[in-house]
Amino acid sequence: MITETFLNSCFSLLLNKQSRIKKDRALYRDILDILSFYKEKEKIEIPMGVQNKFECLMKMCEMKLENKTDDSMVDSLTMSQKYRPLSDFLTLKMEEPVREDSFQDHIRHVRLRKKINFLFSNYDELNKVLESVRDGSFESMDDLILDYEGTIKKLFLNMMESNRSFEVEASASLDLMQDDYETVVQGIIDKYERKNTTPTGYQVLDNEVMHGGFEPSRLYLFGGGSGAGKSTILLNFIMNAASQDRSLLLDDIQAGERLKDGEIGNVYIYVTLENTIDESLARSYMILFDKTLLEVLRDIKQFGPEEIKQRVINRIAISNSTVVMKYYRPQGISPYDLMGLVDDVSAQYGQNKIRGLYIDYLDKLRTDMKYDLHRLELGHITSSLKTVAVEFAIPTITVTQLGRSIYEGITDCRQLTLNLVSEAIKKVEDADFVGLQAKDAHDPRKIHMNVRKNRGGECDIGIEWNVNLAMYKFLSGKKISNEKKSAAYDPATFGGLGVGI
Repeated sequence: MITETFLNSCFSLLLNKQSRIKKDRALYRDILDILSFYKEKEKIEIPMGVQNKFECLMKMCEMKLENKTDDSMVDSLTMSQKYRPLSDFLTLKMEEPVREDSFQDHIRHVRLRKKINFLFSNYDELNKVLESVRDGSFESMDDLILDYEGTIKKLFLNMMESNRSFEVEASASLDLMQDDYETVVQGIIDKYERKNTTPTGYQVLDNEVMHGGFEPSRLYLFGGGSGAGKSTILLNFIMNAASQDRSLLLDDIQAGERLKDGEIGNVYIYVTLENTIDESLARSYMILFDKTLLEVLRDIKQFGPEEIKQRVINRIAISNSTVVMKYYRPQGISPYDLMGLVDDVSAQYGQNKIRGLYIDYLDKLRTDMKYDLHRLELGHITSSLKTVAVEFAIPTITVTQLGRSIYEGITDCRQLTLNLVSEAIKKVEDADFVGLQAKDAHDPRKIHMNVRKNRGGECDIGIEWNVNLAMYKFLSGKKISNEKKSAAYDPATFGGLGVGI
């Protein structure tokens, strides 16, 4: 509900000449967005007592965005018979004494109003569902449940996107001479300090391409064709991190920060829509112990399930880690559902212990919103996964399928360009990292990779991997310079995709 008190505080923000607080166009847009929200909603009426002030404030924000001065703006408005009764009020707002802390409080209040409006952007839709429950006008229980679930999902997504937007907004401005650096500096530490990264377990990625591994709040996308090792490299990332003693690598971890024996300190969430849990466990065991599938079967028959479990526990106990594996049928889970899953794991272990969310794979996720074109749905899914990464401050790593041309025979990492993403180029727009990979056309022991986008390190880098796919292992990688092809060579490179950002 719009109150006269809120309107009066907005007039003070826009007109008062005594304040030293810098007012910019973003503030005018925010106030205008808030007022527009209430004006457009069918079930929200503007009280008659404040209608004139409401409309005057809207017009004033529009004029501010046109760079009108305060004096000329007030003069223009009060020439109108409609706003002439507000003449004395507007003059008072220009000259009234207001403390600086009151101005800051007014600005915080505008931000809160803006967030409320963002959260309830589907207010009319929600109200319609609730009214159908009250008067029994819904056509069937099936329709009611479907409408209600869709509305609640949208509310939840609004909340996630709102938090993401406000986090970006909170760190989007810095006056190098006047502002306090504390929040921004802490953000640098949280995102880039090595102990806060999640290692891939490969020197070429952790130390040459990235800054220690996967960084919090970033979305990593690995694309390839069938048989290119997408699922394999994803599971290798998890098992490498879970079985790595990070305390030996990080001399900045103090003894007091070390966990007690047996305490879970690192949780890796693995969601697969490709391989069942038994397949995932078998492959994990192969990766951890350098076994073929035949050797895994022999171990199971010889030692039994309890001994197999103990072997796995002993291997990952070195890093006080656990891996939570979840299998869903294709199209059986959406990014919205993933948020609920991360919430559940956070409730069990603590959010600060989740080291990464790994998803196999993006193309098999269900979208929370329907689009006429599948490529737009894939773009929405990618954007939602980025929201998950930001909301929970964890790296989110997923894989995706490339176009048919990936099967034409790759012999050099420099052949891997964003053209291979084809029509689904929107998949890469919200990703912070894009690595394209393909098996060598002649040598089954080689996988080629090209890093085409990397906001957290070096870009336009080729990597040649030595693999043993019989053991589902990526053994080692070697960095290859792409000197013969600059970022500009790739026609699909745009908007910073071809350079490190």
